[in-house]
Amino acid sequence: MKLHILGLALSLSFASQASDDFDLTDMLPATPNTTIEGAENVTVKGDVVVASSDPKVAVAVAHQALLEDDEDGVKMIQVGSGTGILSIGSASYTGYNNMNATLLSKRGAYNQAYLVAKKQLIENMKGVEHQCNNVASLSLENIETGNEGVANTQNKMTEACKEAVSGSLAGFVTFDVNDDVENKTVRVSLISTPKTRSQISKNSGALVVNTDPNSIFKQVIKDIKSGVLPPVGAKVLSDARTGETIILGYGSAIIRNNKSSSVARKLKQVAKRQSQTRARSALLATMKGEKVYWQGSFDENQMEGTTQFEYDDPDFNDPQQVKVLDEERSEFLNQLKTSDEYATIAQGKLPAGVNTKSFKSADGHWQYTVAVYAPSLEAAAKKANAEMVSKIQGHGTVSSTGRKIKAVGGKNEKAENPKGASGQVTKKGDL
Repeated sequence: MKLHILGLALSLSFASQASDDFDLTDMLPATPNTTIEGAENVTVKGDVVVASSDPKVAVAVAHQALLEDDEDGVKMIQVGSGTGILSIGSASYTGYNNMNATLLSKRGAYNQAYLVAKKQLIENMKGVEHQCNNVASLSLENIETGNEGVANTQNKMTEACKEAVSGSLAGFVTFDVNDDVENKTVRVSLISTPKTRSQISKNSGALVVNTDPNSIFKQVIKDIKSGVLPPVGAKVLSDARTGETIILGYGSAIIRNNKSSSVARKLKQVAKRQSQTRARSALLATMKGEKVYWQGSFDENQMEGTTQFEYDDPDFNDPQQVKVLDEERSEFLNQLKTSDEYATIAQGKLPAGVNTKSFKSADGHWQYTVAVYAPSLEAAAKKANAEMVSKIQGHGTVSSTGRKIKAVGGKNEKAENPKGASGQVTKKGDL
């Protein structure tokens, strides 16, 4: 089965056209500190990986380099057909006595890593809005007498910086995900290539494709069973027989345990609905685009100084009323505050024919849903709707004749009157 990874359909200045040279067919994620065959034909220049021939090797080298850096980042991949982008985001989670809390923390980490990877793609393409204020204040107070001299020094530094990233993102897909259970960290990788950017732009609209819709779902199930079902993101398949593009949106939720079987059933239903909504949102974001926002800031304050004397009365600071310290006293204090805010907005209407398939993980803790779109499915749904409308309209017109309702009269003492419930409810002995 051939897998074609979907890319970034941004209004970017990528002048290159899609080419089969950058297909990403059957590409596999790399592993750190391993030898990649053909890596000698790839050149790494900072965050840019250049390959003269095989793009598969270039992607593997770029992915391995990011993994070995052990930090979030972006690599640009240049081959003959254009430029690809690989972005890796990561986040940590916490283990708790309550299994529900551990899994919720882990899914939250997947979502955070997903947001980080998206932000990096936008940052790489659109740039960063930046504002930084840096202030340093230096003071010296010296007192001299005929017998001795003393001095106090104090240095203060204040630095406040804000950065922001915003832009529209579409066509991205998940390249790989990873959960490091020992270090309790998760990783999400997103990728884009010229071919996949072209692939998504050509996939708009209900095109009539000679494909058996049932075969599409068979291929989706086959792909799920043969690979990793990610908790977030999207993916693109090509129909093995027709070459039709199939877009998958992934959603997930934690199936929360509860000692009450009734509550547990309701929580399972909630998890399924959550995963379905998230899958549709991922599909919509990939096909139609979403707004991505990030704002980060830090405030750092630092004070350091030396003290050789103290005033007897700090309110008056009388130089004749001071206490000379036996030993010079030094001070240092630093305070740092940081913040990061991520936001994405996916809004719009999905095409007709989008179907969802839901699955539970083998251990029963995760609920997964895959939202599936293909031009054939959209065409089939629109055709069925047209036939239904045609049949309804073909049944003739509904009569619009009638009369006003009678509101006066109708009282009848001998009218039919079935007896209602009657009898003792509570026994006298119970009172």
